[in-house]
Amino acid sequence: MGFLRQTVKRIATMALPHRMLIERGPSFGERAFIAGRSGRGAADIALTFDDGPHPEHTPRLLDWLAEHEMHATFFVLGNMARSRPDLVRRIVADGHEIGNHTYTHVSLEHASPPLLRAEVGTTRALLEDLTGSPCPLFRPPWGKVSARALLQLWSDEHTVVLWSDDPRDYAMRSPEAATAWCAHYRPRSGDILLLHDTSFIASALVCELVERTGRQNLRFSRISQYIA
Repeated sequence: MGFLRQTVKRIATMALPHRMLIERGPSFGERAFIAGRSGRGAADIALTFDDGPHPEHTPRLLDWLAEHEMHATFFVLGNMARSRPDLVRRIVADGHEIGNHTYTHVSLEHASPPLLRAEVGTTRALLEDLTGSPCPLFRPPWGKVSARALLQLWSDEHTVVLWSDDPRDYAMRSPEAATAWCAHYRPRSGDILLLHDTSFIASALVCELVERTGRQNLRFSRISQYIA
């Protein structure tokens, strides 16, 4: 993403209310704690998982999150949700929340209005039918979306969710890569982590993150808690 686009995005995410566009939660820029030091308070971070649900990795991740009483936000693809409806229902039943990630992971950077309706509207209707709840959260694939698409998304009362930190777990080939990333990551209150439940590394990365920082130093928020 070019410098100009980055600048425009940063201005937009700072100026617009979180119910429209969010890149990170409250306490922007505030370093809540440094691992290993006490008395600095807990950092609120949001774990978000894209591209699922995956038939093997998602259940394993859900088991781990349940064991540690942690909650997250899953941005699912419509075609994956249609083929694995029970997993979508389990995500919600386990206390997590569902977001829309288009139907086929298509870029919306140059999307026409009919394509936007097909990809986003169809997926939203499917997810709301499966869960029985509204599904206003939307994450554009690769974070790419045109101004025209944004206006349509907002007109349809979507909240566009980006991220503050991207470990690139999809490119990691071993748990050691997750360990290396966690060694350098310093949580700030309001962080939104971009992860993928289609990656076998995602569970290892979250586990390593909790072990390194200490469970008492982190609070895991759903995206809706950042918006409220």
